[in-house]
Amino acid sequence: MEPRIQYAKTSDGVSIAYCVTGEGAPLVHLGWFPLSHLQVEWQIPEFRRWYERLAAKRMLVRYDGRGTGLSERDVTDWSLDAQLLDLEAMVDRLRIERFALFGSLHSGPVAIAYAARHPERVSKLVLWCAYARGTDFSQSPQV
Repeated sequence: MEPRIQYAKTSDGVSIAYCVTGEGAPLVHLGWFPLSHLQVEWQIPEFRRWYERLAAKRMLVRYDGRGTGLSERDVTDWSLDAQLLDLEAMVDRLRIERFALFGSLHSGPVAIAYAARHPERVSKLVLWCAYARGTDFSQSPQV
């Protein structure tokens, strides 16, 4: 069954699309890249299997960041602070007090910054192929 899309409003007025799958301890999964689309990702079999496995024993929460997917598109601020507002709006809307946070690839800076600013809310921080600063990625010899 396709997850139901819901919306949260950030403190700067941006509408953020999110969905919840499964039950149990909450795991907030930040997107792989700054671009995402909750419905399209669910239709890709490999992504869907990944999300279903993550939601097997927990409540998996995913969202489209500002300017992407089903979230409000007409935005001008994509700063780290603005991206933190997206995450904050969604977990506040769901009234999640404490949760595991999973950041991968380009969502690493958001996950790290949120965990550093709100250690009382993040029970676990999981980083996969992530980096702390954009320059860590863009100035890497491998890139």
